[in-house]
Amino acid sequence: MYKYSFDFSDIDNLRNYFRSQLDPNSSSDRIYFPPEIGEGYLSYYQISPEVFLLVNNYKANADIEYIRRPISEKDIILHFRKYALNHQFEKDQIISTYSDSYTPGNMRCMDAQQGEQVFITKGAEVKSTMIVLKSTYTEPYFMKSSDMAEKIDCYIRYSHQHINKFYLSYKQSNLFDQIVEPYGDTVENYLYYVARGIRLLETFWKDVLKWETESNPFNVNSAQVGNIYKVSDYLKGNLHEPFIGVDQLATMAHMSRTNFFNMFKEIHNQTPLEFFNNKKLESSYNMIFSDGLSIKEVMDILNYSNSSKFKKAFFNKFDIYPDINL
Repeated sequence: MYKYSFDFSDIDNLRNYFRSQLDPNSSSDRIYFPPEIGEGYLSYYQISPEVFLLVNNYKANADIEYIRRPISEKDIILHFRKYALNHQFEKDQIISTYSDSYTPGNMRCMDAQQGEQVFITKGAEVKSTMIVLKSTYTEPYFMKSSDMAEKIDCYIRYSHQHINKFYLSYKQSNLFDQIVEPYGDTVENYLYYVARGIRLLETFWKDVLKWETESNPFNVNSAQVGNIYKVSDYLKGNLHEPFIGVDQLATMAHMSRTNFFNMFKEIHNQTPLEFFNNKKLESSYNMIFSDGLSIKEVMDILNYSNSSKFKKAFFNKFDIYPDINL
């Protein structure tokens, strides 16, 4: 097992520590794992002098233990992730163990004054984004508003008590994907990550403020959310088949038609049919412009029957005709 012990008191030192341990010859933002430890990378970006964005995207090739030591400052750690951890709570730290159970993605809020011990098992796929808010960033706001400080404390408690009930919203999920798995090398630059980190941070503050006008934002049905994502994964994996209809999808999700339709639209910001058609068009775009397939080949693979309708839908989505370079 590989063991790494660190804290978030100085992010520059943290970056240098992991660079020395994993990728000492690198000078880029990304710190790559040696093959014997993992496949993938860690990244560190500074949003402001007091706010940092950390990215984890790797598959572990060995057992790894991370020990995050507690610090005296009350820094806030926002952990957005699309992998599962099981948590146990002890007096002075959290014990977190990788789990192969399904998760649609969730976010937890931690106080850096509490340490954590994390066990990542061989074969685990870790995709997460951390935003670290230094206490010097938050204290001026909390001094002006004790109510906001109290809300943050509640949020920290609830984000662990209800970690399996809290899922990434549609906007958070999209921002997460853009940060952890950006499309194409042309967007691999500092401003790209900082901009999306700021937008992801905005979603957190909006969630905290919900408690002023709405009920506890953690009060969601985790089983139903998981079923919605399983259905959307099914749709993405069967783009070559005809759309099977909302009734059958609702049955797959073990939900009523109305509840399924409304929750699907809340999570994905589109109806099931819109989601399916958009994924088909996105897949066709990649086949044509990345894989070099002809329109006929794409239509055959994705079961399109009308070329004029396909070209019109393609243009309406991408503002370009699929045969422009053919």
